[in-house]
Amino acid sequence: MDNEFGLLNDNEVLFVRTGRILMANPTFKVSEFLDALAQLISEQEEEWSDEREGWFTDRGQSCEVLRFGSQGWQRGRVRIRLEFCPERPPKLLREGSIRQEDTATYPDEFYPSQDESYPSRDEFYPRRRRGSNYPRERFSQWEGNGERYPEPNDEY
Repeated sequence: MDNEFGLLNDNEVLFVRTGRILMANPTFKVSEFLDALAQLISEQEEEWSDEREGWFTDRGQSCEVLRFGSQGWQRGRVRIRLEFCPERPPKLLREGSIRQEDTATYPDEFYPSQDESYPSRDEFYPRRRRGSNYPRERFSQWEGNGERYPEPNDEY
């Protein structure tokens, strides 16, 4: 892990399988987490004010910071955000660089032979022409004695 954390956007979505805090659902937006944190803090504080809300706003909360290597206190603003550090950066593949052992192998039964092709969509789902009805023979098994809604018999 490179420990290169980057800020998450408020609309980005997290999935936390175990070790969740504040959130019951394992999938949530960053903004939902920050709202839940602000809500929890506001419930713990006796007097929650707009001034304290600054920790969670884009503008931030006024403060002073004493940083390593600085000559003294520096005035500025601080805000609470979530950061993310990927385990490893995604590797970009160059064309033709995929090795045979990197690809999944499937039995030959999954692929059509060279002299046959995949069936078309129309072979699986035949289309009706506009204005045509389904053939009646397909529904003959459900037809009653000319009654539209036959009464249930005693065997039913």
